[in-house]
Amino acid sequence: MKRGLVVLSVACLMLGGVASASVQKGDVILDFMAGWTQQNLSDDAGGGDISVYFGAVRPGIALTDNIRVAGVAAIAHFSASGFDATVWTLGASGEYVFMPANTLNPYVGGEIAWANGDTDAGDADGFLFAPRVGVLYTLNRTNNLFGEYQYQFWTGDIGDVVDNGHLILVGIEHKFRAGQ
Repeated sequence: MKRGLVVLSVACLMLGGVASASVQKGDVILDFMAGWTQQNLSDDAGGGDISVYFGAVRPGIALTDNIRVAGVAAIAHFSASGFDATVWTLGASGEYVFMPANTLNPYVGGEIAWANGDTDAGDADGFLFAPRVGVLYTLNRTNNLFGEYQYQFWTGDIGDVVDNGHLILVGIEHKFRAGQ
């Protein structure tokens, strides 16, 4: 009985310390991530799929304990089956973290970015829209692991080349605490 209470007490202390690492209003956040994307080419671009592995950084801030926003800037080069494209994007993303004080923090969000692509078919631009879902796992006071899925769809001239895509990210976020 005593051993069980000691184990329970230690577990509560450990989890209590981890829960204090939650997302908090004013935190400045820097995500380091790696991922995989599959983009579906339109019939006008020859059809088929392109798969790419990549790395990225995403800076952001927690506006409240639940709401976070971030800047988005990325560049990617796709080359497959005789199709080449270099695409860069600039925009913003946001997310709602459901349980910011827990060790596991599920979230939903979205991203909107202006995109420009230099493709075999010429220059193209438009917008990228990407609803997303993910989960944060608290490691310590300033770091979380995360996994995320995005469904991406494109508009404008670039939407004539790339119809839609799927993106899977894994990464670590580092939080710079407000007031530190």
